[in-house]
Amino acid sequence: MQNHYKISSKFDDTGIYSSSGFQKCIQCGRCSASCPAALIYDDYTPRDIMRRLMMGEMEDLINGDEIWRCGQCYSCAARCPRDNSVANAILILRAEALLRMHPSHEIKCIEASLKKNLYGSGETILPSTLPFRLEELGNRTRGRCLDNSKRKERLGYAGDTARAIALPKDALTEVRILLEKTGFR
Repeated sequence: MQNHYKISSKFDDTGIYSSSGFQKCIQCGRCSASCPAALIYDDYTPRDIMRRLMMGEMEDLINGDEIWRCGQCYSCAARCPRDNSVANAILILRAEALLRMHPSHEIKCIEASLKKNLYGSGETILPSTLPFRLEELGNRTRGRCLDNSKRKERLGYAGDTARAIALPKDALTEVRILLEKTGFR
């Protein structure tokens, strides 16, 4: 029987085994159910990333677009019953991809937007600063987002005003300190 978990020698030192836990994945789908990026992109699911890792498709993942769809929110890790982390696997795959090539202009724009948002407000994804229109996100996301404000109000929330509440200054200061100490800027 072939061992699907065998990773080429190029990946021996990356920590992909220990930090992602893909070998323990039971394909339950909790990671995908909680993933904001899976709601945005019709062609992205964390469960599929783990399945492809188990099948030894590292090269295909490194050369594809899927690894750039993850927003690194770690919802996948928080929900996984096996303590796996698709986000950690994606970080390793991205690092390998960046070592091999230069990121596209689109990736650079998204990166700049995420960094600006994180440093400025403590959030990574702000709809008003996305480098694309809602219409470009696919039917599933567009349909889910078009009625968000009304849906929130029906549930007793304040519609679209939640983003108007800024992160407390002391918390934002802590976020900025962590970013600077980890070499973010």
